[in-house]
Formats: sequence, C-alpha cells, structure tokens
Amino acid sequence: MKFERIIEGKDHLWAVRDMNKPNNELAALFQKWNDAEYLWDFFLENQNDLQEFFHIERISEAVEDTIDDAEQLERLILEIPYTENLDELFIPLSSADMTIRELAREKARNWNRTGHASWLRVYAIRLEKNVFVITGGAIKLTRTMQERSHTQAELDKLNQCRQFLASNGVFDSDSFISMIEEDNI
Repeated sequence: MKFERIIEGKDHLWAVRDMNKPNNELAALFQKWNDAEYLWDFFLENQNDLQEFFHIERISEAVEDTIDDAEQLERLILEIPYTENLDELFIPLSSADMTIRELAREKARNWNRTGHASWLRVYAIRLEKNVFVITGGAIKLTRTMQERSHTQAELDKLNQCRQFLASNGVFDSDSFISMIEEDNI
C-alpha cells in the first residue's frame, strides 16, 4: 500500500494511492463528485435510496447538490485555515471507534450543509491529533455502510488500510513517516 502527501510540506493529511490509478483516493473522489455524467448514472442506479432517504425526486437536483457539496467539502479539507483543524471535521465512524486510541476509523462530511444533510463521506484513519490518512469516500444514501455494495467496499478499504498500518507497526504520525521513508529507500 502506498501513501501520498496531500499538501506539500505538511505531514497531517495523506491519502492512499493505488499506483495503477492516475490519482490518490482523495483526488479521485473529488473528480468523481464533480463529474455530472458519473453522478447522473450513480443517482439513476440508486434512485430508490435517493427518494426514500432524502425525498429527492429529480436526479438533476441530486447532481447539482452533489457538485455544490463536493466543492464545499473540498474547501473544508484542503484550504487553510480549515485544513489546520481537521479534528473538527472528522468524527469517529461509529460508537465503537470512539474508544479506540490508535488508528481510529473516522469520517468527514459537510456538517453544516443547508437544505438536506450531506450524503458525501470521506473516510480516513486518524493517526493522532489532526493527522489523517484518507482511504476513500462515498455517496452514502442509506443508514449503514453495509446496506450497499459501494459503501461496503469503502468500509473494507478503511479496514484494510487500518490492518496494513497496524501490521507495519504504525501507531502515530512518527511511525507512519518512518514506514514511508523505509518504503522509499
């Protein structure tokens, strides 16, 4: 598993990088969430969830909302001063993750979105205060991640990254940087 620094010169935000793909997980998310054709197809395929959980009938409205929400979420994650306070944006994935001290699974979304709640999620492993490794993200239209294959796949990626880091002795930012430096030798 490879990792890519998101903000040059800063060691608090990383993303998983599959070297067979053109972008890291975070960049790939925002690229998809700004692609109207991808979003149209996604909401067409998940129209029942969109209507049942968010009471949105028009796919065009869902596409517009997603592009707008993605822009706001990207700003919250990447722009200063927000990026200096990622602990305010990311929260534990579940109540079970609230008690975990090392390699906690967390999620972020635009918590202050107007209109309906945000369905965009960015998933990450928290290494320590304000240090995160993005593993992916999803458009979550159901109550739990296990209800749909695309969100289950993101949960699997989150768990695989956590297991990979733990099996490589990572428990904080310093051990993570050491692992990356050893990998690059």
